[in-house]
Amino acid sequence: MSEQSVNIDLGRLENRVEQLAQIQNQTNEKLDGMGREITQVQKNLSELASRFEQLMREQKKIAALQQATTELVRVRQEIDSKFGDYKTVRGTMLGVLQATDLALVKKTTISRVSEELMLSTPKYWLAPCLVAVSAWIGNDRDLAERAIAEAVKRDEERTALTMALICRRNNRADACYEWLALYFSKQDAANFSEGTFTYIDAYVNGVFGPDKKHICDDYITRWLNEIRGSSSQFEQKQEESWKGYCDRFHNDIGGQFPTLKKCVPEYDRINNYVGRITSVDAIAENFDGMVNAYVDQDVLKKNIDENLINLISRYDEDEEPLRKEEAYYQAVKYYEGDTTLAKNAIEKADNMRRAKTLNLVEQMLKAVQGTDDVSPSKKKTAVSFLGDYIKKGFNSYITENKEAFPQAISINVEGWTGTSTDGDNYVQLSTDFDNFIEKRRAQDIENAMTKTPKKWLIASIISAVMAVAMLFVALPVGIGLLVVAGVCLISKFNAQKDIKNKVARINEDYDELSKLGKQNISDCLNEWVQVKNITEKFDSEPVRDIIA
Repeated sequence: MSEQSVNIDLGRLENRVEQLAQIQNQTNEKLDGMGREITQVQKNLSELASRFEQLMREQKKIAALQQATTELVRVRQEIDSKFGDYKTVRGTMLGVLQATDLALVKKTTISRVSEELMLSTPKYWLAPCLVAVSAWIGNDRDLAERAIAEAVKRDEERTALTMALICRRNNRADACYEWLALYFSKQDAANFSEGTFTYIDAYVNGVFGPDKKHICDDYITRWLNEIRGSSSQFEQKQEESWKGYCDRFHNDIGGQFPTLKKCVPEYDRINNYVGRITSVDAIAENFDGMVNAYVDQDVLKKNIDENLINLISRYDEDEEPLRKEEAYYQAVKYYEGDTTLAKNAIEKADNMRRAKTLNLVEQMLKAVQGTDDVSPSKKKTAVSFLGDYIKKGFNSYITENKEAFPQAISINVEGWTGTSTDGDNYVQLSTDFDNFIEKRRAQDIENAMTKTPKKWLIASIISAVMAVAMLFVALPVGIGLLVVAGVCLISKFNAQKDIKNKVARINEDYDELSKLGKQNISDCLNEWVQVKNITEKFDSEPVRDIIA
């Protein structure tokens, strides 16, 4: 009875286990389905979030674009309200300059307009300049002087430069230099703009006429002395800078002397010196082109007149905050509401403007050594002031590796090494190389002459003897041994033939090595002689003056 009860319980237990397994499978399927659904929901949520973020970005850009459009109108209205008269003054000054060139406007008209603008712009520096120019045109010396005094009071530097450039247009050299000297007196040698260097270039090349009192010469000399005295390393830095510039012309002589490059360990030391002395002509021609460059006076005068127009057209400092706002909102519109791109563009433009300010010597270095397209006149001007430093840098470039130039060379050919001082010991070196090659040849032939043929011969003899013995005992075995003996004998002759062929190839290879090696030795010696002749000739003559 108990056994039957146990059997029934086990059956029920198995059924329950099966039911539980089915339930588990169904549960797993449902869980898998739920997992897939959750994954899909997560994917949908992620896509939705992404679309939402994209929508928010677009909405933000649209809002920024709308704000920029509105603010741009507001800023421009404010500029026009506060500084509209400034713009009128700038336009009138440009019109007056053009009118004086063409003589198409009455003096009284110019005078009336200028005085009216003077009243409407009580702080703007250009307004009294305009009055002074109109008084000058009308031969009213007293009014011109009073107007100039007021302009200088408002902005001494810009007034001085404006009047200097106007005087240049009217060929009044003495007055031009007085104003130019005043402008130069306001310049800082350590913070020298590219525009100011343009005026230096124009001055040096005679655009302003003869400087009888050497006023500007004195300022340039003072600036250069200030920069020299600003650092104890100045002279050394200049020398290093020009040495580096000359190094751009360094020749790699590997194409001219390929065997030296391939076989001589001292090649780099040779190249470092010879490559420099063979670049002298190219360096001299480079600077000769700068020193003797044709300077087109008309082009320089046109550039200076354009600078005058830019100076007059430039916004006043009081306008800058609003002008910066205007530039930002314009950038936002340009980038369709992307404020990040707009800010980056504005920041990049500001950085570029700041990067253009260097000291005077750095401006000159940039003119010659920079990669920008620079006028021939600026290069000529820079070289005229920096000639002594250029020469020092050039001499340092030439002599830097002179001491390292080898007095003798080592020649490495196929593992053999020989030396030569004057390149006249070919016979000795080729003989030594032949001996080296013959030793290697003998060693390789010896290695090729193995005992394999002898082994095959012994095996053949042993097999034949055993075959004879077995012919009378077990004929099939004896015949098999005779076959083995024959095979061994054939292998012996094949091995001898292989060795003979191998030795022949070894001899051919070494004959070629000997021929090519001696040719390399000969070429090395010939090229070494040529190199020594180049250096001896260069060292025996005065170094070429690269700046005449």
